Amino acid sequence: MANTSIEKGQGTPEGNERQVIAVAQPQKLESLLDTIELLNTVSERIGESKSGDLGSGSGGKPGAASQQSWREQAIAALPETPAMQQQLEKHIRTEIKTLRHEMRSTAKRANRPGGAHKLNTLYARIRRLNGILQQLLSASVEAIKRLYIRIFIDKQTAL
Repeated sequence: MANTSIEKGQGTPEGNERQVIAVAQPQKLESLLDTIELLNTVSERIGESKSGDLGSGSGGKPGAASQQSWREQAIAALPETPAMQQQLEKHIRTEIKTLRHEMRSTAKRANRPGGAHKLNTLYARIRRLNGILQQLLSASVEAIKRLYIRIFIDKQTAL
């Protein structure tokens, strides 16, 4: 009886044979172009809408267009101009305070890569907010309304 174990130095019979790996040939260029064309036609079909009203957001309910959105309701219920001006001033001052605090903590790490750029960005934002604060004190009613809507209703930044 022949011993074919690996301990004796003889390899297994399968180890001496090479494994044959099947390599799939790429498809022809024509089929690739057909696939791309099919993708384009699918995306065109999805992108088209029969109704033509893409931004209504009413969910297809009739009569929903006559109702006001929450944004329109909030704009209709704006407070008086002095109250808006005080709220804007308070909001901008708290944002400046937050940026100054962040600037102090960043200044400790200014020697790290990107630290100087971050400090420069923070200083620029503080300067911009201070400029907005100065303009706010002499701004017209319409400018105050626009800024108030932008910050408190649309929840955007002052920058």
